[in-house]
Amino acid sequence: MRVESIRLRLLLVAPLRLVLGLVWLAAARAAGGPSGGTLVAFAAGAFAMAFLVPNDPRARFRRTPGEPAELPADASVAPAWLHAVHSALPSTVGVSLLAAVALAFQPTLTALLGGILVGLGLVALLRAYGMDGALYFDPRTRTVFRK
Repeated sequence: MRVESIRLRLLLVAPLRLVLGLVWLAAARAAGGPSGGTLVAFAAGAFAMAFLVPNDPRARFRRTPGEPAELPADASVAPAWLHAVHSALPSTVGVSLLAAVALAFQPTLTALLGGILVGLGLVALLRAYGMDGALYFDPRTRTVFRK
């Protein structure tokens, strides 16, 4: 069984999201988006995600998973690149694909999507700070383990 550190996943995806968000903002400006509109859209997307993700209203309807299971002795930790790939799919890649498509038609929407990525990156950094380093995740079974 291959497991991934939850903290490492967050620490690897956060800079990826931050950089991609800034790249999409620059692309929106280069594609002719108005400076005021693109910056407002970018800030709105970043603020919305930084506020909505930690305060998800659906969280009160989720079942509490209980205590994590003990990490099996035969479990191995996946390489860092696999942590990054699994944490970037589907959210980071999906938002980036939408931003790429929007760039041709509406650069301001691309800036908004870039802001969403930045907001998700900021939340990932904040969550990584408070995350227990002994928690591991099996992406196949979606089970959380404690080392």
